[in-house]
Amino acid sequence: MKKIKALLVASCLILMAVTARSQAGNFALCLDGKDNNPCIGMDIIKGQWTLEAWIKGDGKPWKNTEAIIGTGEYGEVNTIDQLPLMLKNGRLYSSKADIIAPAALDDKWHHVAVSCNGVETKLYLDAKEIASKKSATDILPGEIGTSDIDSTGFGGCIDEVRIWTCALSGAILRKWMHQPLAASHPNFDKLKGYYNFDDLKNNVSLNLVGKGVQAYHLRNTRKKYNGDLPLAYLVKNNNPLFAGPNKKQELFNAIVIQSEWDADQNAKNDELLKLRVVVSGSHSPLKLTALNLDFSGSTLLGDITKVHIYYAGQSPRSTTRVELFGTGKIPGKSNSFTAIPAHAFTLKNGVNYFLVTLDVSKNAVIGNTLRAKVSSFRLNGNAHIPEEDQTENIFKLITPNSATSPNTVKLLQWNIWHGGVHMGKIAGPNRVKELIRKTNADIVTMEEAYGTQTMLADSLGFIMQTASLKENLALFSRFPIKENPSNAKFNSNVATVTLPNNKKVLVGNWWLRYAYKHEYTGSYPNNGSDTKEWAAEDKELGAVDAQTNLDRDIDPVLQSDPVLPVIIAGDFNSGSHLDWTAKAAFLHYGYGPVEFPISRLMLQRGYTDSYRILHPDEVAYPAGTFAAIYGHMQTSRIDYVYYKGPGLKAMFSKIIRTAPEIDDVWPSDHSAVLTVFEIN
Repeated sequence: MKKIKALLVASCLILMAVTARSQAGNFALCLDGKDNNPCIGMDIIKGQWTLEAWIKGDGKPWKNTEAIIGTGEYGEVNTIDQLPLMLKNGRLYSSKADIIAPAALDDKWHHVAVSCNGVETKLYLDAKEIASKKSATDILPGEIGTSDIDSTGFGGCIDEVRIWTCALSGAILRKWMHQPLAASHPNFDKLKGYYNFDDLKNNVSLNLVGKGVQAYHLRNTRKKYNGDLPLAYLVKNNNPLFAGPNKKQELFNAIVIQSEWDADQNAKNDELLKLRVVVSGSHSPLKLTALNLDFSGSTLLGDITKVHIYYAGQSPRSTTRVELFGTGKIPGKSNSFTAIPAHAFTLKNGVNYFLVTLDVSKNAVIGNTLRAKVSSFRLNGNAHIPEEDQTENIFKLITPNSATSPNTVKLLQWNIWHGGVHMGKIAGPNRVKELIRKTNADIVTMEEAYGTQTMLADSLGFIMQTASLKENLALFSRFPIKENPSNAKFNSNVATVTLPNNKKVLVGNWWLRYAYKHEYTGSYPNNGSDTKEWAAEDKELGAVDAQTNLDRDIDPVLQSDPVLPVIIAGDFNSGSHLDWTAKAAFLHYGYGPVEFPISRLMLQRGYTDSYRILHPDEVAYPAGTFAAIYGHMQTSRIDYVYYKGPGLKAMFSKIIRTAPEIDDVWPSDHSAVLTVFEIN
């Protein structure tokens, strides 16, 4: 009896200790079961996979359907399971395999998982296999706690979401379910998504293994983006079965994220890359003692006057800047930055960002590349090599500064998505404003402005032309503009801009109708589509808009001034025949070639596609603009900057799809297009 009492006391003490540790720094994401929309936008996972999470109901009766991990917007792809991990009347369920738990869950914490080995799908509850079937399907993990169907919102708490590209066994799930992941996990290299939500800030929670442009960080939004329901929020995790990292601090991972943004001549503190170092544990914190940079990827070291290294806080948008290793250094091909022990930087539990910036020479060679890699870094004197996404071939280039180059003009084309409010009514438009400011654009053609344009014009100091203060189209310029007649205010917004060199340019700001049956710009990942129908619908809708805009709004101006240069930019809601070729069909889920009529029309009328003329290889540079935040839709380019006329030449053109704060989320569903023109 004494032994039993002793065991009970010991068990209670252990339970109290585990609970205390978890409450010290462990948080869970709480969802209201209504329209909370934590979006991760992950791409399609084929073959083998595992999804796992801890969940706890809110105590209310279970709904018919509650998603734990679902596809999200544009996820109606006919080759995937749209609800691979969900609850059906409170019973754990995987929809495509049609396997279900024998009983409904209570409102306590439970570990749930589903795995597929390419042949068989298995369902786990608290790491015990409860159902299986010879069935396999691909998945698209786009959202946490919801799917594209409004009624599927999960009510309660979710924590420790883990997404794998392998089938984990019940034994592995059982061993790791009670603790945070660590680099020692036997399948760590197959970990595609890891969300512990402890870092949720500015409506962003990081995917702790996210790499490169598509890091799949969580955007904490709502489906009714103009509604008043609260966003998902953090609560202290009271799960007695999950122990926090009460241990000696250790490295979880380290990832380098390169900036794709170009740098102007004479730019100061231009962001080159971030090193994201994630550590776990509170005892004996690690210290950054050295950082080694390799600049051999840069064209000319003389383009750089100084290199700076900063500690940049624990979130992508942090304004913390603590300069390390001195106050800047003239770069060599290989640079070793070392701190004396007293000045080594002590890492904080969780995410630590280290930012490398450059001062660019005012005489830097236009078109040269600025590139560095973190060859290694040292924690407590021990060397580590960070990971980096090596799949991209988009580099940071040196561009002319239009403020000091009178023959240079920068035009930014961007659909900001319902006024930019998807990241919050105030925070979202502010993200748009900050991004536009960072581009140093002289002219901005914007779609879906919808009431945000006045704030942007006032705060950025632009002259604005828009049909009304809540209109779709808005044209901004640093330079004087003269309005020209437009046949349809929703589709066309035309002005003549007078540049500092006294040259004039006619600018058309367009939005064209999209195909109404298949809306292929949002569903082209589906099998079995007829691309001739896409082209036929574009010919009936968007191509009619384009031809009308040219005939009624553009050409009458050119008749009176035939040598006037023209720039037409906008959301055309249509693909380009220059992109959807036979060679590039594998990038478009097997579709191609496709004879899109609008791109053909623009070329027939003498216009040049600024991006494709500078990047003629459609395979090396697919450059999708829709939808930037969804991983399975990265190769559909529907936003364009076209031009024609004497003396007008595109020097640079880039698809911008990453925020100026490296590793932050993108605020729109469209990428932007920035083209630098020379006008002589």
